Amino acid sequence: MPNGEGELGAGAAKSSWLEDTLRPLNFVATMRERRQIRRFCDESLMLYRQVEAQMPQASQTERYGRFIELRSGVAPGSVPTVLRRAAESFADWPNERPLNFRDVVQYLAVTDCLKIDIAVAGVRSRMVDFVIDIVGHVIPRDL
Repeated sequence: MPNGEGELGAGAAKSSWLEDTLRPLNFVATMRERRQIRRFCDESLMLYRQVEAQMPQASQTERYGRFIELRSGVAPGSVPTVLRRAAESFADWPNERPLNFRDVVQYLAVTDCLKIDIAVAGVRSRMVDFVIDIVGHVIPRDL
């Protein structure tokens, strides 16, 4: 093309393709995110144990709610929405079951740490998969 737009367009496409191909292979960023998620899980478990000790007579859902308030800083009125979204994202799929603490931590790790909107990105992205893996190693299933 005489005005060079064809070359510019092809160069931008090649650069975008290359960036898209290399992005998943960014080892340093991936390791940093894994450490961040691991730290988030460790801190979450510690905080939940404190909530559990402070609220021994409360239901699990009430303790999850208090944990969400403390961990994320959301207003008490927003807690039911966070609990519902965590259940929809992790407890209702692939097999419906009661919400557990692991589900809550997975939801918060994805939405708070990775800044991924599950409603937009979908729950089965590769990033969410590695969050589920890390959370599964740190957070006991029975909480």
